[in-house]
Amino acid sequence: MATTDRAAGAHDTDYAQALALAGLLAGASLSLSRLYAGNQWLLPTWLTIACALGLAALLRRMGVGQLLSLLAMLAGFVVVGGILLFADTMLLVVPTAETVAAMLRATGVALREVGAQAAPVEVTREFLLITCAGAWAVTTAADGLAFRARQPLLTLVPALGLFVFPAVIRPTSPAWYTTWFLLGAAGLLLFEGRARLATWGRWVSSARSRPQVGWRLPITRAASTGRWLALAASLLALTLPSLLPGYGQQPLLDFKQGPGVDTGQSINPFVSLRTRLRNPEDAPLFRVKSSQRLRWRLIVYDRFDGTAFITSRPPLRGLEPFQGQITDDLDPDVPTGQVTQQFEIEELRSYWLPTGTAPASVDAGGRRVLEHPVFRALSLGQQAREGFSYSVVSQVPNVRAEDLVGPAGDAYTSPELQPYLDTGNLDGAVRELADSVVEGKNTPFEKALAIQDYLRNPKLFRYSLNVPSLSQGGNQLRRFLLEVREGYCEQFAIAMAMMARQVGIPSRVAVGFTAGTPVDDYLQVTTHDAHAWPELWFPRAGWVYFEPTPRGDGQLILPSYTTPTGRVPASQAGGGAPPPLPGGPTTTGGRLQPEPPAAPVEDPALGGRGGGVGLLERPAVRAGLAVLVLLALVPAVKWGRNVLARRRAGRRPRDAVAESYTEVTRWARDAGIGRRGAESPAAYARRLRAQFADDVAPMAELTGLYERAEYAAAEPGAEQAHRARRLARAARARLAGRLGWRRRLAAALSPSSLFAPHPVLRR
Repeated sequence: MATTDRAAGAHDTDYAQALALAGLLAGASLSLSRLYAGNQWLLPTWLTIACALGLAALLRRMGVGQLLSLLAMLAGFVVVGGILLFADTMLLVVPTAETVAAMLRATGVALREVGAQAAPVEVTREFLLITCAGAWAVTTAADGLAFRARQPLLTLVPALGLFVFPAVIRPTSPAWYTTWFLLGAAGLLLFEGRARLATWGRWVSSARSRPQVGWRLPITRAASTGRWLALAASLLALTLPSLLPGYGQQPLLDFKQGPGVDTGQSINPFVSLRTRLRNPEDAPLFRVKSSQRLRWRLIVYDRFDGTAFITSRPPLRGLEPFQGQITDDLDPDVPTGQVTQQFEIEELRSYWLPTGTAPASVDAGGRRVLEHPVFRALSLGQQAREGFSYSVVSQVPNVRAEDLVGPAGDAYTSPELQPYLDTGNLDGAVRELADSVVEGKNTPFEKALAIQDYLRNPKLFRYSLNVPSLSQGGNQLRRFLLEVREGYCEQFAIAMAMMARQVGIPSRVAVGFTAGTPVDDYLQVTTHDAHAWPELWFPRAGWVYFEPTPRGDGQLILPSYTTPTGRVPASQAGGGAPPPLPGGPTTTGGRLQPEPPAAPVEDPALGGRGGGVGLLERPAVRAGLAVLVLLALVPAVKWGRNVLARRRAGRRPRDAVAESYTEVTRWARDAGIGRRGAESPAAYARRLRAQFADDVAPMAELTGLYERAEYAAAEPGAEQAHRARRLARAARARLAGRLGWRRRLAAALSPSSLFAPHPVLRR
């Protein structure tokens, strides 16, 4: 009985310790809220942790070795991750080759975007995959240390890594979930000693040890006093610091040095645009005093790699001292106007300085200003810190339609422009679309207007942030133009730039900000002003920008030479201007006015779906599917366990009798009529007889065979083993007949017997 008591004590401790471990991991995972701009990550992450703990416990109960357990855990993550994130690639609940390929692609995209985006980021499937993978790995390590190595204290190491890692990426003040994590850690510290004592047996030292509650330790005066001291110390540690003078104020000395130490808003290439636009925290990036509302450009990208625009040469290498030459941007004969801007950096963390078009002079208060020799982007050679101010004088071009009309002649054959005409990575379907859009147009300006009008047509395209970025793999540009037809500035800017190249117009893409919102005597630019737009080159003007993004919030300034009236040259103004697009946006003084959101138009390419979210893409549906899968796995796992146990016990009649009895008692445990902890087999049979009368006869006879097989000196024969198997089937059938359908269903789906301790048998 001592052996049985030890097993029961350890089992009770395992249950409580598993709950403490689950609480610890849940509290540690809450730290991930520092990294995400929403809470959609929480449910998948917690389901991942729960599934990992359940699978690890099941593998331990089945007696699977450590190496096979690791392989099983790896396969389990593929199944769980596929159900939660890639349900459209699964064969019901079975991963396919497409599932694995989708996971690998998503991992590659996530690893690339990790280095490009700044926290907090938007919750995407790619980021969720690496988050769930990390949570699965941490849970596997913590569970192994707690239950296989029997070192609960060491489980704090992987859990602490999960808790601290987000704070390293985005250091902010501690949040409420820190208390949750500390409580979970305290629980595991208590179970460190309790896990060792439980292996010795139950406490029976005195009447005050409360033997009816087996896992509790003896209550002594010293133990009681110590508990009250621990509680008081914890309360003081949590509350006293907030009462001290200076709590929460700025430090007297700031030891932060160098760029990248502060938290801030970093505008990176296209992968971060949607994150900034959707971030609920509309953080102020910089403010500027300017005599004219302009677009504030950071940097230009010139090479299309098949999914997004990048720079053809390292942007931070080869920087030269600022010279103020504007001939690379503008034609010398185009009329310009001088615009002075005074910038003050707030939370923008960027190596590039925002500036208006064609900067001619810069005053940075004695700091040396560098520029990119090709793209004219300005930089200090390091990130600008908060409070840094500088002034810029730009020669802003006053481009008119007459500066853009006319054929290009041989101007586009210049070697300097050939990189801006490269279409080597462009899909064939996009090429055909671009050619069809400009059909009948003869000059580059007419073709550029046709492409912009096509992308701004509300009957064909709609502005939306709820679409993946082009950098998420596959031919997303073709999908955007021909299938989804919803997107934000990234998709529209790249689409127009590449369609312009296809029809022979040099193009590039600029990343920066819209003009901002007037506040007092300056313009406030925030994260929601992040923007990307195409720039096209014309022989008599230079690089001029177009606006294909149909964003209807009034923040975009439509170029005057593309408005319905401004696109007509002065020499042709008497002939009348072409009418605006039906239902399109209106302009007043060149400024785009808000337009009502257009209803999605069903297109044959969309199959009449309108780009809606599929049923399996809803997180709640995926979570419910995962729960159903886990419930369906329980009967299958129990059936497989019984089959393996019968095969192992078939070599020896004594083991076969014991296995038949154990199989029935496990089923009875799941049905709610199981054997109690300190109950002998004979007492258990008598209790069942009092409850079920003659229906327990097979069970009573099976109990007699089991007791003789376990404790009699003589070895049972094969006939007794076969008799035990028949009695087990009869006992289960007759007991099940007395139970209602709800109890029978609960017995089939209950995982209780999977986590029950193995019976300690005499061998």
